Amino acid sequence: MKNIVLFGGNFDPVHNGHLNMSVIASKKLDADVIFIPAKISIWKNKASPIDDRVAVLKEAIKGGVDKNLQSRFSISLYEASLDTDFNYTVDTVRHFKQIYPNDNLFLLIGADQVNRFHDWKESNELAKMATIVFFMRPNIILDKNNVEKYHMLALQGEMVEESSTDIRELKSLKTPIEAVEEIIKRNMYFTPKLKKYLSDYRLNHGLSVAKTAYKIAKSNNVEHIDKIILASLLHDTAKELDMNRTIDIMKNYYPEYISYHKAMYHQFVGEYIVKHDFGIDDQEILDAIKFHTTGKTNMSITGIIVYASDKIEPTRGLYSYALIEAMCKDLMSGFSTVLIDNRRYYIEHNIDYKNDLTLGCMNQYIIE
Repeated sequence: MKNIVLFGGNFDPVHNGHLNMSVIASKKLDADVIFIPAKISIWKNKASPIDDRVAVLKEAIKGGVDKNLQSRFSISLYEASLDTDFNYTVDTVRHFKQIYPNDNLFLLIGADQVNRFHDWKESNELAKMATIVFFMRPNIILDKNNVEKYHMLALQGEMVEESSTDIRELKSLKTPIEAVEEIIKRNMYFTPKLKKYLSDYRLNHGLSVAKTAYKIAKSNNVEHIDKIILASLLHDTAKELDMNRTIDIMKNYYPEYISYHKAMYHQFVGEYIVKHDFGIDDQEILDAIKFHTTGKTNMSITGIIVYASDKIEPTRGLYSYALIEAMCKDLMSGFSTVLIDNRRYYIEHNIDYKNDLTLGCMNQYIIE
């Protein structure tokens, strides 16, 4: 007899909150987890194509679940294969009860659904076939009558707050980098908007920067990796902007930097685009974009990683791998190595790098 957690939802797209809940449930209940993507949610009107959502979900599990635990995770296309647009949860649980008649079934739901569970079709029968499991959330006042009536089981653990809507709108990227890559590959959600600013070449560069930044951040146990990924992906949004438009934005919004080399304008204008066209107001993300070419004094960890990753992502050349490993081994020592290498490049190619921002960055962070 084994324990099996059924986890249904739109997963449009799956995010770190979903993965975190499923991992904790698997560990605390010693259970296998079956994700069951719905064709369409009874609570929502539409969802992205099921094939796309499943592909992203597969990549998210691959990247967001510990390899030692991955064998316990699977995806069922039962609801997706039905002729009807949506399926009631009780019918889904009946299906799995027939497949696993001698095993213990758990149904994982969001805490926000606890208070409306009595409205679910055949809620009493549903609670008899599977133990209803939810996570305690401090911002939700639970209906204790429902918890007791349906013998619900509360799980506790660190919660990851995220919204699929925020990912779709590129307000956040709290999902594994593997899922982000699949989203872009399938031209989903925010990708068409990105392509208005970025050619395929430039978008591939941004994704490579994001993957490099992710590796460096993970190796150094950096928090808020989602901010680093988002800044990395967006850092070059002004790189291919018409120069007349670029100069116009520089004159109106960044006059103090108008004397800098035009090759550096895109970092400032990139901040403008990300703030005004993408609606991102997180100052740490904006600063990382604004100074990703020159650097500056007193950079945030996000800024340091985005700056370095832009310079050393793998498509830059074979030597990049040594610099990436240096950053992974020790963030600040590796950053110094990257800056020294970048300075050498400027000198060898006769590039004027002696502006206040770049000199301030190099003077503060280079260890010689």
